[in-house]
Amino acid sequence: MKAKRWNKACVTSTAAVLGAGMLVAGCSGSSVPDDKAGQQEGKRGSLTVSIYDRNNIPPEEGNWDKNRWSDWINKNGPVQVKYVPVPRWESFQKFNALFASAAAPDLILEYDTGYRNQWYAQKLLMPLDEVIDKYSTTYKELMKQFPQLKKLATKDDGKMYEIGRISPLTAGHRVYIREDWLQKLNLQAPKTTEEFFNVARQFAEQDPDGNGKKDTFGLNLSGNAPAIIQHMFGFGEVQWRFENDKFVHEWDRLAAAVAFQKKLFDAGLVDKDFLTDKNGEKAKQDFLSGRLGMYLFQDFPSEKDYDTFKKNNPNGKLAILPLPKSEFGQFSPAVGSPIQMVGVLNVAAKDPKSVMQYIDFMIKPENALTIQYGLEGTHWSKDENGCPQPIDAEKNKKEVAYTADLGMMASRLLYGKCGFDSYRPQKTEAQKELRELALQANAAYVSRERPIPTLKPEYLPVLPQELAIIVKNSDQQLKDIWIKAVVGGSGYTAEQAYKDAKELWEKAGGTRVDDFYAKWYAENKPKAFMLEDLYKFGEDAEKLYSNK
Repeated sequence: MKAKRWNKACVTSTAAVLGAGMLVAGCSGSSVPDDKAGQQEGKRGSLTVSIYDRNNIPPEEGNWDKNRWSDWINKNGPVQVKYVPVPRWESFQKFNALFASAAAPDLILEYDTGYRNQWYAQKLLMPLDEVIDKYSTTYKELMKQFPQLKKLATKDDGKMYEIGRISPLTAGHRVYIREDWLQKLNLQAPKTTEEFFNVARQFAEQDPDGNGKKDTFGLNLSGNAPAIIQHMFGFGEVQWRFENDKFVHEWDRLAAAVAFQKKLFDAGLVDKDFLTDKNGEKAKQDFLSGRLGMYLFQDFPSEKDYDTFKKNNPNGKLAILPLPKSEFGQFSPAVGSPIQMVGVLNVAAKDPKSVMQYIDFMIKPENALTIQYGLEGTHWSKDENGCPQPIDAEKNKKEVAYTADLGMMASRLLYGKCGFDSYRPQKTEAQKELRELALQANAAYVSRERPIPTLKPEYLPVLPQELAIIVKNSDQQLKDIWIKAVVGGSGYTAEQAYKDAKELWEKAGGTRVDDFYAKWYAENKPKAFMLEDLYKFGEDAEKLYSNK
């Protein structure tokens, strides 16, 4: 889909947008540097860009200094780019170290809203209004079609600081369950948290793989698992939720989720060494090798991983499990944000024109499709729906499978129907199964009847710096308290952790943060992007784009 066709449909009238009063922190940015500093007339500009390092580039493909896709971008793009690898699960520490040594990349791509907000509060980011207005074409056009991008990028000083993307509303985190194990043990898919625990126990104790050994786990507790279990008990991605007509700090639901994790841990239904599995890689390998009855993760790792799973478990059958109902109700795990901010510019970037040219190039649908699927005629051809269909799945596993993070800024909605899970490729058995699991996940989790428990982080206001410091200074201590409750044995309970965490929060000044959010909600709820707007935007976007 070419950029000139984008205005044929517009979602702006169908979803509420954020009011200017929503974002309330303090910062003032510098003006746009003279582009002559980085680009003399006739000279090709350059920039540095962060890229998540997941150690997933095959050795024969190279590394982030040089591989076929960095070469393709530098050959076909308007500027020269150098990628700065950042460990995916330790990105905040790495970025802070780069900022401290004046080596942070010009364009920083980071999913975590909290991290980006901290850099904004520390005056490390460049305002983008003038940069976009002066140098952009493609992103500027995208903002006209989706003004929500500007609203979400705008901070309290009235300036924009973030680059965003538009996507269909889809499931984010998921619970995969071994349906073949359920059948073998004559079990039903669990519908309540009590049933969930009992199924996990059977998976761990009743030798579902039939090898005569007690070497299986009910589920994983590393990676995305704690967040998914918290959603099961109605605790979402932020610590505040709606209660009647107020926005309050949530403690009880988190305590219940931690108590449930402790129950699983104490019963030996999970890997006792899950804390050493920092990035969830061991849990993934346990799942692929056939040791997990339920895998709490996100979208399936890859087609290659699915093939590995089937090779190790020829009779393995997977299904998506809707989150079981807890005493607080039934919810869904995190969904992908249809309007998501993902990029910021380093205030020290000397050549913002090149940065904007790079952004425009990377988000054009034809370029974004190439980066995601490879070269037409080499890696894919059009299927009956006109969508990319891999030509050689094995070739693509090596040559294309590592490109996802290069496409962080791509707006999948602009692919038209090809951006929706319904039109995923179905040429191989793996593709058919992964498409079916994706559709199951969307049906189970993108649901008004089983909503996510609270707002997504990117739709909250930026805290003033003195309050952001309170959150930053207490964050790890609070996590340590809750983790201690999970692994600390009978001597330290979730109830005690609740008391200790609340006391720590209040002593740190956390009630000031609670009051700030309560006041923001009371004053801005008619204008803010609420859950109703999230679901309506997703529904309307699908109506307008899924058949294009």
